[in-house]
Amino acid sequence: MRAATSVILTFLFLFLRTPLIFGDQTPLTLIYTSNTLGEVESCGCPETGDSGGLGRRSYYIDTVRKEVKTLLILDGGDALAIGLPGSEAEREKARKRSEIVLKIYEKMEYDALNIGDTDMVLGINYLKTLEESSKIPFLSANLLDKKTETPFFQPYLIKMVDGTRIGIIGLLTPDIHPFIQKELKSYFIEDPIKAALETINRYLADCDQIIALAHLNPSEIESLAKKIPQISIIIGGNDRSFIFPKNIHRSIYVQTDAFGLTVGRLNLRMVKGAREFVDVSPMRMQEGPAVKESKWLDAEGKNTYENFLTLLHSEMGFDPEIEKMISSSREQLKRPLP
Repeated sequence: MRAATSVILTFLFLFLRTPLIFGDQTPLTLIYTSNTLGEVESCGCPETGDSGGLGRRSYYIDTVRKEVKTLLILDGGDALAIGLPGSEAEREKARKRSEIVLKIYEKMEYDALNIGDTDMVLGINYLKTLEESSKIPFLSANLLDKKTETPFFQPYLIKMVDGTRIGIIGLLTPDIHPFIQKELKSYFIEDPIKAALETINRYLADCDQIIALAHLNPSEIESLAKKIPQISIIIGGNDRSFIFPKNIHRSIYVQTDAFGLTVGRLNLRMVKGAREFVDVSPMRMQEGPAVKESKWLDAEGKNTYENFLTLLHSEMGFDPEIEKMISSSREQLKRPLP
């Protein structure tokens, strides 16, 4: 009798610790970042201490890569440029700096970078040249060439994950600094809602899920989610603050803070044909396993997500190859003067 009871208790323990999986689900882990603003190491700010750095980010990504079957790594914008340079000579330094930063992102195997407004201080033509020599596509569906009225960069990307089509679109806010407006002589920024609708309806209509890399203001993100319900996940970034994931209409909105202090991770399980996403992130300990399992039961037949926002603190490991790249390029990585 005692043995039978022990077996039953062991079964219940394992059952309550294991997420319930329903139907034909496709797992995908999404790493997301934004607003790194060209930082490669800790900014050394008094408020943040010794947090951040691309060496630690790479170490974290490698750790996740060993855990999961499928990994997608995306940036919401402003990955490359550190700020507004004060002269043409300083802008040239910023360009050389961005080349090294991009090589580090290639080493981390990013799938796509969205064009942010600060990135454009490097020069839009220069960004295009940078992309052409890179393994990573730069996305922007609404930065258009004035002559052709077509996107100057690749507007979207499609990734196949175990038979599931994932569409990724890049968007940029028209609300940009006057200094950056000078870069738009031969280009213009179309309304992001209009550009997103046109791109999705024309190229991404058959995608199972759509991710928007949205370098937009919060009000623009609200409108994007409301007017385009096909978008599953919005990775924001323009206001440079982190966002705990929240549902806006049927979209999940996530965002990391500025200067690369944190890195975001979404563990997704996607059900074919399902539109709604349910948050099944780890519950507080005091709520107990029964509440946790009830949350999983509520997710039957729906897509699910778990979100983790990780601070890249001073006790973390780091990628020695990235640190070597940084150390050997100290002169080129000096910050350009404002």
